[in-house]
Amino acid sequence: MCAASPALAAGDADASQLAAGDEGALQLADSASAAASAHSDWRRAFEFAAGNYTAANQAGSVLLNDNLRVSSSLAYDGAIAPGWRAVFGNQLDAGWRAGTGRYNAIDTLKQAYVSWRPTTSTIIDAGRVNLREGVASGFNPTDFFKAGALRAVTSIDPESLREDRLGSVMLRGQVLWNGGSVTALVSPPLASTPSNATFNPDFGATNAKWRYMLSGSQRLFGNFAPQWLVYGGAGISPQFGVDATTLLDNATVGFLEYSAGRSAALADGPHGSDSFHSKLAAGLTRTFPNKVSVTLEYDYDGASANRAAWDALTANPLRFGQYLGAAGSAQELATRQSLFTYVTWQDAFVVHLDLTAMARYDLVTHSDFTWLEARYHWTRVDLALQWQSNHGPSRSTYGSAAQKQVLQGVLTFFY
Repeated sequence: MCAASPALAAGDADASQLAAGDEGALQLADSASAAASAHSDWRRAFEFAAGNYTAANQAGSVLLNDNLRVSSSLAYDGAIAPGWRAVFGNQLDAGWRAGTGRYNAIDTLKQAYVSWRPTTSTIIDAGRVNLREGVASGFNPTDFFKAGALRAVTSIDPESLREDRLGSVMLRGQVLWNGGSVTALVSPPLASTPSNATFNPDFGATNAKWRYMLSGSQRLFGNFAPQWLVYGGAGISPQFGVDATTLLDNATVGFLEYSAGRSAALADGPHGSDSFHSKLAAGLTRTFPNKVSVTLEYDYDGASANRAAWDALTANPLRFGQYLGAAGSAQELATRQSLFTYVTWQDAFVVHLDLTAMARYDLVTHSDFTWLEARYHWTRVDLALQWQSNHGPSRSTYGSAAQKQVLQGVLTFFY
């Protein structure tokens, strides 16, 4: 299916919450980038995915279902006049699930803005911008514009979740200098409620209220240049954030991403009283000589459920479903603490074959998910085989997932 799962904690790449929304047709389909070729301002792709998932019904028996998906994406990024640039990105996804007769299609207008550079150190952007902040891999506490931005889920890969989402309409200005920059933006309200209509631009999901953000960075020494952020708006208490990376040795990068501010706890809903919460993602990425890259990351979300809150939620199915929906819309972690790992191996065994492994272990409910992909690249075609599995106790984050295992093939054409 194509509608974004109401239980997706993106950034978290949370497979169990995708499953809770019963969106298996799109869980494992990847929107890969085209292979390097002659430069063009245009990027076009068509993708077909077919898979099978294993689920458990309320009686505990195993059910098998097939699903199909087709996607078409179009993007443009090029100069339209001296000092002017246009950026556009759109993706249409259509999915179908066997056994239910369910079919739907969702169009995602990811970006549509113009950029003006009046001087070499000044940039002004206006329009719909997919603003992606953060330096971590599995969870991004400073990615403030992610909330409500997913219309369709075509991959649980964190990078795809950040790329294939709605941008927010904004006016943004940036000033650059040697070793640093400062950015200010304002995002106005355009609609009050989200829309599920296929071709609706869905401004109610991304532009329901006034928001602002200020950010700045300055190189302090060597290549160390942390970024500082302040985010807020109508009904949003100021949130403060910092992103930082540092080279630990010639092959290892350490990263830290942190945000803090007053907000309602996720389990209390949007009308809960505000209290102070911190969010953190910290870890390192090690690159090995054989084109293997390994990321290890610790994630903490102070606004999400601890053990006591989780037990109370699972005892009430209605509240539990509402909680997963809120976590999915906000793209936050489902529980307070987890460990995340992401491993890639380029040209594994043979040239053009890439292997990827991703996993998350929930430290609150002691459950986990695993995601594996083998992808072979031709000049204008990718072929991928993907497998996902969820494990844990019955009332855990991943043990309670509606889908226990998914196997899927994805064929992507670039033209």
